[in-house]
Amino acid sequence: MSGEPARSQAPAAAARHRLLVSSSVAKRYRTAATYGGAVCLLGTAVTYFDSRQFDLVFLLLGVVLVLLAVGLHFGIRRFYVQLQAGTLLIHGLLREEQVPVSAIRQVRTQTLRVVFSAPSRKGLMLRSLRPFEQSPALVLRLDMDVAEVAKLGKLAGRGTVLDHDLILLVADAQGLDSSLQPQIRRRPPAPAAHRR
Repeated sequence: MSGEPARSQAPAAAARHRLLVSSSVAKRYRTAATYGGAVCLLGTAVTYFDSRQFDLVFLLLGVVLVLLAVGLHFGIRRFYVQLQAGTLLIHGLLREEQVPVSAIRQVRTQTLRVVFSAPSRKGLMLRSLRPFEQSPALVLRLDMDVAEVAKLGKLAGRGTVLDHDLILLVADAQGLDSSLQPQIRRRPPAPAAHRR
């Protein structure tokens, strides 16, 4: 009989896959807010030490901008995707959306350049997506209303919705793909329209 105490095996937490587009936008806003707040507070300090007076509005603006930068700094980690109990959770700064795995018809991983290489999609890649042109993207074909897919795209980042396709630019697209594939219900392709 072993003298070692029995160890309970707690289930491993589902991996969080950082949303690259939303995180990148938040970082740009954080940088702008940081510099803007620093300029306002520095200007207020210089004015006060020079004339013993300061503009309250300018001071408050600086404080608000610094607080916004701090909030974005800690909030960036909230932009992620997580597969949990048959549901794909898409987290944003202030809200989250759930995508049932049963609503995912197809999943594939391609570089963003390939995703937008089809003739019907050329010219649709937004400027905010161009830094990730060579990055692998997870493309989900969803059995959902187009309006619902567009709602999900607001969390994933501008330009990440093409009809029923949701493009997820995440830090480990292949890893998320591998986690999703076994759970996708295989369905036959839609029948082709009869030619007359």
